[in-house]
Amino acid sequence: MAGAYCKYCDQRCFVFRIIPDGPHKGWAGHLATCAPGMEHDRKETGHDHTTALNPAQNSG
Repeated sequence: MAGAYCKYCDQRCFVFRIIPDGPHKGWAGHLATCAPGMEHDRKETGHDHTTALNPAQNSG
């Protein structure tokens, strides 16, 4: 994720998450942690980083 900056907060505010449902079922990628970025992610996927699966916490 080097070089990627959030268009909402101009920081590297992303975390890796898995979205098990929603428009792209089984999608995994980076979600924003800033409030405007989280709002965008919820509109696009139905989840933000707090509701999508954190693979570091959900691994077996």
